[in-house]
Parts: sequence; C-alpha cells; structure tokens
Amino acid sequence: MTNTLQPGWEPWQNEYRHGAFYLFPPADVAAYVNELRVRYDPRAAAICDAHISLSEPLANPLSVEQLDELHTALVGFAPFELTYGPLTSIGPYPGVVFAVAPKDAFFALRVAVQSTSIFAGRALPRAERVPHMTVAEFISLEETHELLTKLGSTVPSGSFFCDRVVYAVPDASFHFAPVLEITLSSI
Repeated sequence: MTNTLQPGWEPWQNEYRHGAFYLFPPADVAAYVNELRVRYDPRAAAICDAHISLSEPLANPLSVEQLDELHTALVGFAPFELTYGPLTSIGPYPGVVFAVAPKDAFFALRVAVQSTSIFAGRALPRAERVPHMTVAEFISLEETHELLTKLGSTVPSGSFFCDRVVYAVPDASFHFAPVLEITLSSI
C-alpha cells in the first residue's frame, strides 16, 4: 500500500487503494451470497466476496497508531446479531441488495470507526448510506427490476453474529482481501 495511484484503475477504484473497513459474514452465509453474486454480477463478485461496507475508503495507509486508536474506539463494543433480507434496491439506484438490520447497531459501529483520526477532517459522503449486502451492483435499473421480480420471493433472509470488523485492501487486480480483523468484545 502506497500513496501512488494504480495505473489502469478507474478513479473510483483508486479511491479504495488503501482499503476500507467491512463486515464479512461467516463462511456459510458468504458462500450463499457469493453464489448469487457470481451468477448475477460476476464483475462485482470478482472485486470482493460478500460483505457489508462499514467505512469510507482510507485516504492513506493504516498506521500502527491509528490501529491502536481503532482498537481503543472499539473496546467494549458488544457483538450483535445482524439480519439480512429481504432483497431490495436502494432508492433510485440500480442494484439488488439484501437489506441489513438492525440499523442502530450498525450505525453505532460505523460512528465508532469513523470517529477515529483515520477519517478526521474528511467528508464522509457514505456516512448515512443504509447498511446492505450487495448481490448485484453493475446492472441497469431495468435489470434491477427484473432480478428483484425473479428472486424477490425465492431468496431467503437470514442472520449472523457480527463479532468483528475487517480491514480489507485491494490487490493489483482490484480484488479485496481481508488483511486485519478486530474482534468486538463487550469486556
């Protein structure tokens, strides 16, 4: 991870070159959602496995001091149950996602992460973005409506225990991989 822009990447991709914080579902949920992602949006599936975006992209590589600050910000943050589903879209934007709840716990976790110096002095345009787990995002509005009609009543909802925050960074081919996990604990 350097501050150097990646040649061949689109501007929005370069914005993510230092990674971001995510919630990754457990293996069984990820396998199910990844199967949907591969089938209905292989481009998105090639970028990152099933996830819930938690933070803005980092503007710089994560420092040891910032990591310590993040650990401190998350001390005492209790793990919580997340539900995903039903399938929906987000407002007027194309794409099919699993709705994620409870929003209050998710937003509290987002605030804890983004209140650190990692994000100080920056605009946080995604701060109010509703939590969701994407199935397909690189599709048209027409494809969005068709996919919701096709899958809406057949894809089950579920839940999992959110007990960690994951820092993931893209490689040279713009595939995100977890590089760090911070376990949540009420102790």
